[in-house]
Amino acid sequence: MRPSDLPSVCCLNLVIGILLAALPLFSLTLAAQPPEAEPLPWQPDYAAAVAKAQAQHQHVVVLLAAPDSEPCRRLETEALTAPLIREGLADMVWVRAENDASLEEQLGTNERPTLAFVNPFTGGVLHRVTGEKTVELLAREIVHARRAIGIDLTAGLKEVAARMFSLDGERAEKLVESGDADALLALLSPAAADDSRQANYLIASVSLPDGMVPDDVRFLAGVDCLGNAETNDDLLAESLVVGRPPELAESCSEYGIPASGLVLVPVDRTGEPAVAVRITAPGCRLVSDTVRFEPSAPGTAVQVRRYDLRPLADTDAARLTGRVQKPDGSPVAAAIVRIDDWWTTATEDDGVPTPAVVRTDADGRFTFPKVSPGRWLVRAESPGGEREQFVDLEPGENTPCELTLRAVTTVGLRWTLQTRELSQDLIGQGTQTGEAFFSVTSSRISLARGMRLRTGEACDLMLAQTPIDDDSLPEQTRQDLAALPAGTPVWYLVDTAYTAEFVPLSGLHREPRPFAEITSVSAGDPLPDQEWEIIGPILPQAVAAARERGNYFELVRGEPVRSGDVFTLRCTTSNCFAKLEVTDVTIVTPESR
Repeated sequence: MRPSDLPSVCCLNLVIGILLAALPLFSLTLAAQPPEAEPLPWQPDYAAAVAKAQAQHQHVVVLLAAPDSEPCRRLETEALTAPLIREGLADMVWVRAENDASLEEQLGTNERPTLAFVNPFTGGVLHRVTGEKTVELLAREIVHARRAIGIDLTAGLKEVAARMFSLDGERAEKLVESGDADALLALLSPAAADDSRQANYLIASVSLPDGMVPDDVRFLAGVDCLGNAETNDDLLAESLVVGRPPELAESCSEYGIPASGLVLVPVDRTGEPAVAVRITAPGCRLVSDTVRFEPSAPGTAVQVRRYDLRPLADTDAARLTGRVQKPDGSPVAAAIVRIDDWWTTATEDDGVPTPAVVRTDADGRFTFPKVSPGRWLVRAESPGGEREQFVDLEPGENTPCELTLRAVTTVGLRWTLQTRELSQDLIGQGTQTGEAFFSVTSSRISLARGMRLRTGEACDLMLAQTPIDDDSLPEQTRQDLAALPAGTPVWYLVDTAYTAEFVPLSGLHREPRPFAEITSVSAGDPLPDQEWEIIGPILPQAVAAARERGNYFELVRGEPVRSGDVFTLRCTTSNCFAKLEVTDVTIVTPESR
C-alpha cells in the first residue's frame, strides 16, 4: 500500500465501522414495525356473500359504507381490524356495500356506517349497529348480535360480556309474577351505567277494578299506540290494486297483564326517547301516558309508573254521535260503525266483553251513548266503502262525527268466535259474534277485536288484490292469479302459528257444512290440544308440512275470495277457534268509481 492511499483506507474503515455499529439499531427498528394487517375478508357483493353463508351455514355481516367518509374509514381501519373484533366476526361472512338502495331498504337504514347482521336464508336483520364505534363499544354490539343470532361468544367476547349489563330474564319474570316492583327496579338499575345497553325499561304497576280479570285489559306500549293509520286519498288510490297486504310498522306492542298487575316494558334505546302507554278495558276510563327516557340522564334508564284503571263514571262519560254518508252526501243505511279498542260488557251470564259496534239508521246516523274521554279511532264500513278517522272526546260532552265513505273493494264477513281457550264449541258459553266489511287497505284482521290491526302484530286473516307479484307462490297459483281480473280479492295468509316441527296450528279449514249448522270446529274427532312454539311469517317448511301431513288447517295464499264460502279456523295469536262465512264481495275498480 502506498502512503498516499492511507487516508482513503481510513475513511472506508470509518464508514464500515459506523454501518456495523448501526446495524443492531436498524434490526431493532425493523423488528418494532408491526406486520401489515391482514386484509378484511370482504366478499365482492351481497349475493355472493349470501350464497357463501348459506353454503357454510353462517350469518352475514354487512357494512354499509360511504366513499370519503372519515367515520367509515376509521371503523374499517381501526375498529374492524382489532384482533378482538376479527375474532368475534371470524365465523361470519363479510360484505361491504356502497350506494346500494335495494340493500338499504332490506336493512331498514341508510345511515353510514352501519353494520347489520343478517340471516342469509330469510334476509332478516337480527342486529344493527349504526355510527362510528370504539373497539370496546363495537365488541359489546357484537355480543348483542351473537346472542340475537344464538351462537356462543368467543373467549375475548366473554370477557367483554362480563363488563356489560345483562338482564336476568328468569329472575325478572319471577319478580313480575310476584309483583315486587322494588326488587325489579334494583335488578334493572345497573343498566344505567352501561352505554351499550339495548333497552331502557318501564316498570308499570296496573291496578284493576274489583271483579275485572287481567285478560279483559289491553295494555299497549310503543312509539305510537294509535298507529297513525288514518286513511288518505293518496293511500286509497294506491291500494285499489295493491298485490300484498300493507306492511305495518312495529309502532307498539301489546303486553299481557299478570295477576300481580306488574308489567315490564323494554324500550328500544336506538329509537324514540319516549314510550307511549295506552290501557283500555271494558267500561273503564282510558289511560294514556308518555314516558320519556332522556339519553343525557342515565338515571332515567329505568322508570316506574303506577296506573289505576277506574270504572267510567256517568259524569265523565263522553257521547259520540254522527252520520255516515257517501261522497255525494247521501246517507248510508245499515253501515257498521266501530270504535277501535272500546268495549262494551255483554249482559249474558258469561259476561264476555264485545267490541263497541253499532249500525246506522235509515238516515245514516249512529250513536255511542257512553264512551271514555280520549282519542279514539272510529271506523265506518259498508259494501264497497270504508272510512277511518281519529276523534277526540271530551268528558261529559257530545262530539259529532261525520264519516264520508271512500269507494274500495270490500269483503263482507261474519263469524262466531269461541273466546275460551281450546274449546271447540261454537255455540253457548264463551262465544262472541261479529261482522265486518274489510278492504285490502284494512286487510290484517283480528276477529277478537273485530278490527284491522294497525301495528306489526300477527293477525287471523289477510286479504290482497290481483295482480300479485310474489315469486314465493307456486307457479300454478301465479298462473291462476294472472287469469283473474285486476282488483279481485284473494286470501293471502302471511302470519301463522305452528310447532317447532312446522306443523301448522292456525289457518283456515274449508267447510262443506252451512255456517248456521256448525256447532263445533271439528265434525269428527277433536283436534289435538297442541301449543304452538312459533308465531310469525309462513315459511316454506310449514307449507310443505301442511301438504305432506294433510293438516286440518290450510295456509291459503292466492285463492280468490268467494261469497258464500264457509271456513272454520284457529286464530293465530290465541288458543281460540272460530267459524267464518264470506257474506259479500263488492269489487271497486278505478273505472267503476
